[in-house]
Amino acid sequence: MLITNRLTLQTYTAEHRLWQGIPGIEVTKKGRIFSTFYSGGTNEGPQNFVVLEISDDDGKSFSDPIAAAFKKEGRCYDPVLWIDPDGRLWFTWAYASEKEESGVFGVICEDPDAETLSWSEEFFIGKYVMMNKPTVLSTGEWLFPLAVWDPKIKMFGLPPEDYGHKEEETGAFVYKSIDHQGTFKRLGGVVAPRRTFDEHMVIELRDGGLMMLIRTEYGIGVSHSYDGGNTWTPAEKTKLGGPNSRFFIRRLRSGRMLLINHYMHRDRDHLTALLSEDDGKTWSHSLLLDERANVSYPDAVEAENGSIYVTYDRERGAARRNLEACQNDAREILFAKITEEDVLAGKLVSPDSRLRCVISKLGDYVDDENPYRELGRFSEIELAEALCKENADKAAYRAAIFDCYPIACENMCRLDTKKLDELFAKIENRTEDKFPIMLEIVRLIRSVSVDGKDRMPIVESVKKILCDGIRENLSVSQVAERLGISEYYLMHAFKKQTGLTVGEYKSVLRISQAKLLLIGTEKSMAEIADLCGFESLQYFSRAFKATEGVSPSAYRTLATSSKFFGGEIF
Repeated sequence: MLITNRLTLQTYTAEHRLWQGIPGIEVTKKGRIFSTFYSGGTNEGPQNFVVLEISDDDGKSFSDPIAAAFKKEGRCYDPVLWIDPDGRLWFTWAYASEKEESGVFGVICEDPDAETLSWSEEFFIGKYVMMNKPTVLSTGEWLFPLAVWDPKIKMFGLPPEDYGHKEEETGAFVYKSIDHQGTFKRLGGVVAPRRTFDEHMVIELRDGGLMMLIRTEYGIGVSHSYDGGNTWTPAEKTKLGGPNSRFFIRRLRSGRMLLINHYMHRDRDHLTALLSEDDGKTWSHSLLLDERANVSYPDAVEAENGSIYVTYDRERGAARRNLEACQNDAREILFAKITEEDVLAGKLVSPDSRLRCVISKLGDYVDDENPYRELGRFSEIELAEALCKENADKAAYRAAIFDCYPIACENMCRLDTKKLDELFAKIENRTEDKFPIMLEIVRLIRSVSVDGKDRMPIVESVKKILCDGIRENLSVSQVAERLGISEYYLMHAFKKQTGLTVGEYKSVLRISQAKLLLIGTEKSMAEIADLCGFESLQYFSRAFKATEGVSPSAYRTLATSSKFFGGEIF
């Protein structure tokens, strides 16, 4: 899987990549920066490959790939870089295959500062995915965070059963390195409520216990272990907030905790570095790294000189409907170089600190074959037949048709949306002979040109309508009617882009607005409940406490007495 031949590596350079994202970063004792991320195909799925690049001038420039991980029989993705206490560089990635063992594989470079890098033989760590750096405990043990996702998640671009995913126990696990080389033992794990891809990180607390933070639909969940990772407490919700996305947490040499997250934001924007001086109870210092939209998936490392390097991606370019839409995205891998002093001050004060530095930015795609053309190769009958073969639930039929034949936003307004919604309602309630209805759906959608560029961002329009009409408590059908689009398409597009249903987003929006009013105004609880669209003060109090863990009045008291965003996170 590991490719180091220079001639072969030319096929993985920037001009041959349509999109890129999910980065990792490490810095050696002499200051060499290693950067990794993955790409391949048009989306996260089959054809993915991992690349590794280096910089010897503190990030002013990065090389073409010096190594890559790819095997045509499967998918290589989710790379991780880590320099262990012995100074060796670990380069790991997840591999998924229908015919071979799937899981996390890695190689080790004994001297990452050498002019010529040499790598160990590949070794297997465990199943199935590792998204974040290992943790070194005070006992000297090394813990690796691996996850086995729920079988309902299409982990590798195809249903997990097609990749031999037969493991009964799922969850966010830790593996212990037995020999600090290639032998590992799986310890305990936990299944967090409303988990998605886990992407968990483990940090040792000052009392010797372990804290595991886990990606969830509501942001971040937490679990604890008091026996070295063998058993874990039931996962609970934190008040760290953030979108359904990866975060980064680490203890710095100073003893403070560093958290990189979209703190208190529900979208992938306002990526922020935060410091805690009390083992994560409060986060009283912050530095905004990048406020732009679609910045995500931070990884970080503290260098020998105390500088902190934070990498992340911006507008990956994956899963676009055509080459033009893909190339309109930024498709950047970025990094920030900061210090603890910067975060403590809330601004850059160190002379060498800098933000929004580019590691890799894609330009034009030079390969002759345009992979997006495959969408138009199927006839209406072939496409309808293929869609009917899906053993789909109600929502899956909608997702399948819209994903197979994307529609430009402005063209949705030209469809007979009433007829489209009636057809979807019919096919969901029909148990046999769905083909005639599916064929009619395909023909209706294909009757509208899809070559135009989006002019109306539907999801943003939905958010604006919901925000402006927060007191009205609008239904999905009412929002769709205002936009003049299909109710079914609205539900599909909104969930796909945000990870939330419209109803879930409305709940988040109302609670967020309530929190702002509680902190920033002296309005009564009844006034706030009314302004945020709650039907009664009692319902507002119940909903707020269920989400935040405290009553609205208690939240106001805590928030106004805390130094930063409401104090305690748990």
